[in-house]
Amino acid sequence: MHGRENERDTLKRKLKAGQNIHMPAPRRIGKTWTINRLAEDMRKEGWLIVEVDVQGMSAPDKFARRLCQKIQGQLPTTSGLHAAFKNRLEALIGGGWGTNPINVIGQVDPVAFLDALLETLEKEEKQSAIFVDEIAYFVLGFAERNENDAKDFFYELRKLQAEYSNVRWLFTGSIGLNFVAERFGLGGAFVDLTTFILEPFDEAEAGSFLRDPATQMGFNHQFHASDEDLKVLFEELGWLAPYYLKLVGNEVRPSGPEQGGTLTAKPEDLRAAMEKLLEPTRKSEFAVWREHIDKNLPQTDRDLARGVLGRVSAAADGETLDTLQAAMAPAKPKAVRDILDILQSDGLTDLTEGRYRFRSGLIRRYWQQYEAD
Repeated sequence: MHGRENERDTLKRKLKAGQNIHMPAPRRIGKTWTINRLAEDMRKEGWLIVEVDVQGMSAPDKFARRLCQKIQGQLPTTSGLHAAFKNRLEALIGGGWGTNPINVIGQVDPVAFLDALLETLEKEEKQSAIFVDEIAYFVLGFAERNENDAKDFFYELRKLQAEYSNVRWLFTGSIGLNFVAERFGLGGAFVDLTTFILEPFDEAEAGSFLRDPATQMGFNHQFHASDEDLKVLFEELGWLAPYYLKLVGNEVRPSGPEQGGTLTAKPEDLRAAMEKLLEPTRKSEFAVWREHIDKNLPQTDRDLARGVLGRVSAAADGETLDTLQAAMAPAKPKAVRDILDILQSDGLTDLTEGRYRFRSGLIRRYWQQYEAD
């Protein structure tokens, strides 16, 4: 139930239908695991799947190099791709670069290199797809270095996707690509992508995940827990992401009756596990959210985001837009709305019955205790 089979089937169907996909998903929700399993699914059906993680990149030549390496790793050395690709490169720059096409990077424009690579990949007998993980980080890093070059590159990449339509693309990101693209005037470069949002588990999936023998084997203490008692955990977490389910499960010290050699976790055991995670020695488990804001927002947005989160963390039911805009003055109302949209897109907050609040009660308590001014 928790293996994302429905999501994988939907993504596979969309790719087979010729769609290129943007799959945003907040941090710690299992998107990389999901696309890795999707890649396995599709390879079993004869697809050539290339997986590339571009977090930390900020230059197109590095992207071209990594993509070429990954494609070479998926094909036998006798593949016609290598000969056809080398012939294209010979036409572009002539000889003198050895036997490895990667040596050409730096001597030829990255877009021309990708054009040659995708042309030869499209001619393969296998159907092909390229999975690019953390695309928004690449866009952000490149655009911050050189906004004009980033515009040229990503609009050219869009043209290549249209030209070589037999090669499918799946982009994922744990920060909002839409907001990054809008900031740098790049929205049109990604307009052709179909959006598929990977959601957290529902309660049935979360229960299945926690009870899975493979999950339980990784815990300090294996345990049983009823659906009713797990609601104590689910209500506090709010946002049922695999990472945080495992984090809490690892701290459970079951004290209830034994069933088949395994103790039962009582509600107080689950509450104690969550309290354990809020001790000062465990701050690093949540620091990813502070780093996310500090690394990916400009200074003015960063300060405003921290102010908004401080206010929202004060109460479990959060704040209304009006009270947040008043509290964040002299920031403009639109600036506050934009920050709230970013935080909601990134999975840190949500909007429920007109109030902005943390999606996870556990993360809210961490923020209130250690990050709020």
